[in-house]
Amino acid sequence: MSKKISVIRYSPFNGNDYRTSQLVECYRDVFAYMPWNEWLQCSGCHTYWGKSDMSLLASWKYRHCGEPLVDFWSREQVISDLYNNITPDASSWIAMDSDRVVGFCLGYPVTVTDLETKLGISLSFVSCTQNLTTVAYQDDLCVLESYRGRHIAKMMIARRLDDFLLRQLTYGVVRTRQFPEPSITYLWYTQRL
Repeated sequence: MSKKISVIRYSPFNGNDYRTSQLVECYRDVFAYMPWNEWLQCSGCHTYWGKSDMSLLASWKYRHCGEPLVDFWSREQVISDLYNNITPDASSWIAMDSDRVVGFCLGYPVTVTDLETKLGISLSFVSCTQNLTTVAYQDDLCVLESYRGRHIAKMMIARRLDDFLLRQLTYGVVRTRQFPEPSITYLWYTQRL
C-alpha cells in the first residue's frame, strides 16, 4: 500500500480497458462487504449475502431455494452501468494506489423528474420551493475497506463538487443507505467538504 494516493478523472470511453477492469473489481469488492453485503444472491427469492457470510454459504454449497447463487453485481452489469451513467456531463473520479484502483466517485447533473423516476421518490419539495429543474446527483462513492480512513473519499468528493459548482449547480441529492433507503437533499454553499 503506497502512501501517496492519486485521484484522476475517469471515463470508460478513454480506451483504458485495464483501468476499467480494475474499477469493476473495486466496485464489486466494496459492495460485497458491510453495510451493503451485495456479493451473492439467490436467483429465486433474491435474498443476498456478503463476503462475511462465506462460511454459511459454503455450508449450503452456494445454493438457496434449490438454485445456485449468482453474483449480486455481475461484471457485465457494472460495466453496463458505467457506460450508461458516465456521460460527458458526469463527474467521475477514481483513486489510484500506484496502478491499482482503490476508490471510485460518480455524480452527474440530472433533471428533478428523471431523478424522481430513478430513485422512486418525490423531490417536489425541492423543485417547487426552489424552482429547480436540474440538480447534482451523487450516485456512487466507494473506497476499498483497507484504504478507508485516509480521506480518499473526501478527495474524490471535493473534485466532484468542484465540477458541479463549475456548472453552477447549487443543490445536490446524495443517495444514502438507511432503511427505508432515502435520498437526502443538501444545499451546497461555498464550504469545502
